[in-house]
Amino acid sequence: MPRLSKCIVVVYALFNLLIACTLMFDPGPLDAQYRGGAMTPTREFQWFSIASFHVFMAAVVLLTLRIGRAADRRAILLANAGFYGWDAATQWLYWGDRVGLATADLHVNAGVSAGCAALLLLAAGRDREG
Repeated sequence: MPRLSKCIVVVYALFNLLIACTLMFDPGPLDAQYRGGAMTPTREFQWFSIASFHVFMAAVVLLTLRIGRAADRRAILLANAGFYGWDAATQWLYWGDRVGLATADLHVNAGVSAGCAALLLLAAGRDREG
């Protein structure tokens, strides 16, 4: 795997783990961006579940560092890019307004997801060896 692709994979995995830690241990500030009232145990559990998904995403993408065939690595990178692209698109097109995100928060959240998708597409596009 090319050095740039490896760097993107590692940074992406660390970013997902940072999201997971934030959601597991202090979801309140993020939750406050959304309409819905006070934090409840059910909402805390939902944030914890989302955190668990981000841990899974990090684990799966880190597998690309050990996979020999570029085509197999690209499939994983493209799946991850698709997830983040889907997240960005659905936030901008529907969910951001529906859950009451402020415009600036919506563009930051969806923009970060779009940026992750773009970086993963770059990593996949550069990975042609093996």
